[in-house]
Amino acid sequence: MTITGKHFGISVYWTIAFFLLLAGCVRNDWEEKDEREAEIIKSYLDEHGIAEDSKTEGGIYFIEEVAGTGLSPGKNDYIVINYAGRYLENGAIHETNHDSLKDEWTNSAYYAHFVYAPLKFKYGYSIAGINEGLSMMKEGGKAKLIIPSDMAFYDFNPLEYEIELIKVIKDPVAYEDSILITYLSETGFDSTMLTGNIFFRETVTPDPEDQRTIQQNDTILIRFTARYVVGYTGTLNDTIVFDTNADDTRPLKFVFGKNEVITGTILSIPGGLITALDTMRLGTHATAVLPYAEAFGVNGLYSGTYGYTIVPDYQTVIYQLIVEDIRSPLGK
Repeated sequence: MTITGKHFGISVYWTIAFFLLLAGCVRNDWEEKDEREAEIIKSYLDEHGIAEDSKTEGGIYFIEEVAGTGLSPGKNDYIVINYAGRYLENGAIHETNHDSLKDEWTNSAYYAHFVYAPLKFKYGYSIAGINEGLSMMKEGGKAKLIIPSDMAFYDFNPLEYEIELIKVIKDPVAYEDSILITYLSETGFDSTMLTGNIFFRETVTPDPEDQRTIQQNDTILIRFTARYVVGYTGTLNDTIVFDTNADDTRPLKFVFGKNEVITGTILSIPGGLITALDTMRLGTHATAVLPYAEAFGVNGLYSGTYGYTIVPDYQTVIYQLIVEDIRSPLGK
């Protein structure tokens, strides 16, 4: 017992000594990284002539480039922005929604369904530095934010963000309803084209001799292109493709009713898409406009793997559809 006690005592002594040494190393390592980050920030500020008094109470540097004249975002508001984030040290892209910069963004290769378009999201759900910067902006404004890592990802990598605040949305439902009404008006839809809760229009009428319609448990083969509306003003440049199989070798093949995909790919099958298909015959080409509640609702569509937005919350969606084949489970 004594020997065990002595060995236990020696073990405790060396364990405590080891952790004290480790803590000292970690502390010294943190201090070195902290000092290095401070040097990166100072060098950047000096090089770009940014005054120290541009530092905010929260600790970021806010440089207004264009003064906005509209609303400032507040709690529960949605906002629409353009952005480009870079590492302060070397200028490499950290993230961006600019199509012109995607080739410079290393991670873009992994984000197959990332949509390069103005991003709509709920204010207050970004990193602390961006939240503070946005709080100082108004609609129409542009600003540069220098964000120390303690206001970002705590990784000793300071960031530079260029942000354009396009829109502040106080009521996302009313806003999206107005976008939907404008889109329908500009593209020739009317109330006679309402099917269930979606708007549906045939663009190519199928052979009148073939009356096969899609039924429960049929295996169907379809081509599709899915878009969403980004503040529609009357041209297709204001809709963004987020999913399509138009150029795939094989069409999407799935069991209707079970929504069981057999071959091909589709990111998601929203309820409004099922409503549209339920009205279609073999050979039909059609456009279906899905109000947000019939598409991806109040939660949007996100990449489960990487956690980025594919379709924002409260978003009108349009599907262009072609039914290439209908195969009954009874062989009819």
